Amino acid sequence: MNLAQFIDRSLSANPDTRAAWQRSRSQIERVGIARSAYYPTLDATASIGESFGDSALPGADPQTRLALSSQWLLWDFGGRRANLDSTQQTLAALQANQDRLSQLVALNAVQSWFNHLSAGARVTAAASSLQAAEETAKAARQRQQIGVATREDELQAETALAQARLILIQREGELAASAGQLAIVAGYPADTVIRLDFREQELDLLRQQASAQPPQLSQLMTLAQTRRPDLIAQQRRLDASQSELDRIAAQARPSLTLSATTASDRNELSQRDGGQLALTATLPLFTGFQQRHLNALAASQRTEQDIELTRIQQQVSLDVWLAWQQLNTARARIDATDSLLTAATESNRAALARYRAGLGNLLNVLTAQSNLAEAQQQHATSRFDFASARLSLAQASGLLVRDATLEMHP
Repeated sequence: MNLAQFIDRSLSANPDTRAAWQRSRSQIERVGIARSAYYPTLDATASIGESFGDSALPGADPQTRLALSSQWLLWDFGGRRANLDSTQQTLAALQANQDRLSQLVALNAVQSWFNHLSAGARVTAAASSLQAAEETAKAARQRQQIGVATREDELQAETALAQARLILIQREGELAASAGQLAIVAGYPADTVIRLDFREQELDLLRQQASAQPPQLSQLMTLAQTRRPDLIAQQRRLDASQSELDRIAAQARPSLTLSATTASDRNELSQRDGGQLALTATLPLFTGFQQRHLNALAASQRTEQDIELTRIQQQVSLDVWLAWQQLNTARARIDATDSLLTAATESNRAALARYRAGLGNLLNVLTAQSNLAEAQQQHATSRFDFASARLSLAQASGLLVRDATLEMHP
């Protein structure tokens, strides 16, 4: 499974994205309900009745009635428009929130992917360190056998070898844990084995991308303020609260309704047909101060949404700043770990050669070996950390959209 397939699988399997999609579908129906207020209503009525008692005529047939009535709200000073705007803005907020959840799920999938690769690289580095410790222990035993090293040197080398074995066991446990996390993110049981399609040549691509300069921070800040889904969603919620305020204000204004009715009453003695056409104006005069409280409540809720918008704007700015700094740190770590690994490898090789030749002591070998193990661990994770940091910056800036996902990661 390659990374693009893994992201698609995670998006389709995640319950949060599915729930967000269903919420959007429900809100689409609410928009339709609000739009239906612009159309007239039409009702048909049919009844049949029979008289009893003194007023009943002997042998009379039952009386039937057929009626057709219609009502059409012609004008309500913007109440319907405000209600429709509110539902549409709420729909836009839900869709933006759906985009936000999709981006977070995609980012989590990418990070889980690279975390698993990084865990595998740490296992490889630990295995290499174990091999170096075995060579050191072998050299210490040989020197002790020919009498040029003490028993203490051999025991120190064996201790370092045991520590290297312990570290390898720990790294293998971390790899197994990351494999379970990877399966859960993709919607599989934790014991499902997912084979990752990742080639060694892609590490070189990561190295090339790290050499390129990141976008300007100011440019990313500006983009984030216009493209972050959570910020867009909150702006739509603010617009919806304003529309709700307008809808409540329209309730205190007159409304104009056109109604029409036609009916036919029949029995065996008579038949009456008639109808009515009416234009009705309604003006609320007193609602027990309910209107005033509703206006105050809607205004307060709009203020709350405005405050929340300011908070999210500040959070977005902070997210971009932190992600940008993280990316620069990850870029610098790649060059630093390259140099560190080269130096540590040469140092370990020289120390071991001097020890085998009887010119050095075991403490220098163990120190060089420990430095090499740490350098291998740092080097193994630096490129994958850069890839994750790059995607985090894309998400923080609002650039991580589903159509461009493959352009935002190697």
